[in-house]
Amino acid sequence: MDDIVVARLGRPPGRRHRIANELLARLGTRMRVSDPPYRWGYGNVESHMNVFHLASQTCAYGVPGDLVELGCATGESSVVIQSVLSAGGARDKRFHVYDSFSGLPEPADADASDGIYHKGDMVAPLERFEETFVRAGLAARPTIHVGWFDETVPAQLPDRISFAMIDCDLYSSTKLVLPHIYARMSPGAIAMFGVYYDPEVYAREGIRSTYASPGVKRATDEFFADKPEQVSVLYANEYSNGYFRKQ
Repeated sequence: MDDIVVARLGRPPGRRHRIANELLARLGTRMRVSDPPYRWGYGNVESHMNVFHLASQTCAYGVPGDLVELGCATGESSVVIQSVLSAGGARDKRFHVYDSFSGLPEPADADASDGIYHKGDMVAPLERFEETFVRAGLAARPTIHVGWFDETVPAQLPDRISFAMIDCDLYSSTKLVLPHIYARMSPGAIAMFGVYYDPEVYAREGIRSTYASPGVKRATDEFFADKPEQVSVLYANEYSNGYFRKQ
């Protein structure tokens, strides 16, 4: 019998949820106020739905190029993207993921001033990424590029990109990868940002600093200041995603 889940799916359990679950377990009941923490990585159901719909669009409309994910972490979004690619039967497309698998680098300059992230945050070992695909039952695997972004980008990017998931957390990382992704995107290609919080579009009271990631928005807005495209905001439960379509 599966655990009885009271809280709705997609919301990662907080400290109070974990304490309550421990008490419920000691009482011998199978009821849980949210899914057990080990089932969740760094995304939620709403964000994964956004990934699914945007990646599916590029495959359905035959946008030329491969699919890439910058900052794949534990691989929840990667599983969604690989599933879209496998279901679409696009044999001419490949999926590439990029991550240090050692967490974030030491924040410097603007990122250090933000005071949000620290060295090693968001760590996701490669073994955990691979376990996510095993649990999902997916035999197909993306091409994995291990290393810091300045080591793998742009040298290891595909020549053409149809869909990109950019989830770099930091100002410096987003600023580094975005120009190279943009230059390789085919007309009609879509890029999605794992976190893009714009309080003027979708304000949240008491939003966690990591769900706001102001450095990502600063780097993105600076880049698009002289571009024809505009970044749109997508609801993603505790936070928001962003995306744009290449003209």
